[in-house]
Amino acid sequence: METTNVRREIEYKGFDGTWRMSITFDGEVTVTKDDESRMYSIPEPITRIEHDTEYVFLYVESKKFYQFKFEVDEFLVGDIFQEDGEHIDSFASHVFNED
Repeated sequence: METTNVRREIEYKGFDGTWRMSITFDGEVTVTKDDESRMYSIPEPITRIEHDTEYVFLYVESKKFYQFKFEVDEFLVGDIFQEDGEHIDSFASHVFNED
């Protein structure tokens, strides 16, 4: 039997193709679009994961949440918010297939 550290896999079919996200129990997030991947680390334990169309929300123990958004034109955005929805900071901004 093969063991894996993958906690959840998400697939979103957007306007310009399919996005894939893999989230591990260690808080490592891999976002893949076509043949390109980007990795992000969530520095706190993830307590809940929600996926709603182009949004993925990762809730952490400190009551903050990390939001990934799969945008048009192959653009990925990652932001951190307080529990009440107030924006704290951005941690990801990347255009896939830019080369």
